[in-house]
Amino acid sequence: MLNGKRLSILGDSISTYQGVSNNPEYNSMLYYNPCFYREPFPLEKTYWHQLIHKLGLTLCVNNSWSGGNLSGIDDENSGVNRVNYLSGNNGETPDVIIVFMGINDLGRRIPFEGFSYDYETVLKTIKDKYPNALVCCVNLPDRDIALKKQAGLFNVAIENAVKKAGDKFFIADLFSSSLNNDFYYMNTVDGLHPSESGMTIIAELIENSIRTHIHKEN
Repeated sequence: MLNGKRLSILGDSISTYQGVSNNPEYNSMLYYNPCFYREPFPLEKTYWHQLIHKLGLTLCVNNSWSGGNLSGIDDENSGVNRVNYLSGNNGETPDVIIVFMGINDLGRRIPFEGFSYDYETVLKTIKDKYPNALVCCVNLPDRDIALKKQAGLFNVAIENAVKKAGDKFFIADLFSSSLNNDFYYMNTVDGLHPSESGMTIIAELIENSIRTHIHKEN
């Protein structure tokens, strides 16, 4: 189904791995920044590496930055700017794109209006640059009671942006998954970043979302 197709990721620290994400070997416009995930955490246990294995994908570009916001047009490391660098050095374009950002925006109390506008901008850029790519947007988990209302608003912004973007865009609903507020901290290493078991939950969620979307398309 997707065997040999190329995967690119636009993410924050949850999608990082030292020596793989932000690597100019994949795109010369990228440069290294501190990655949360590194040895001894197994590379093969990251959610995206599990997806590569399960779906037969190959990695195009992992453009993921620890601490990165999606919002911030004046920040060169924000997702709204980094979305321009999801192709490989030899012009390879992604067939599948995962957008997994927003947790840092939420934690930093980025205004809803700004986040909403920038998320729509990110998806519009992807649609213009990669019109044939399947785009899976992972929404925000239910992990912090104090921010639950704002997380719900951010997820509405993500849902609205996906609807506007078109048929090739869809959501992996992390908010409603088993990695919710009641279960989240059992599956993280620090209350935020998924452990191996948390990564597996995310991988299975995204895999099922991709397979369901492809089935609907066919």
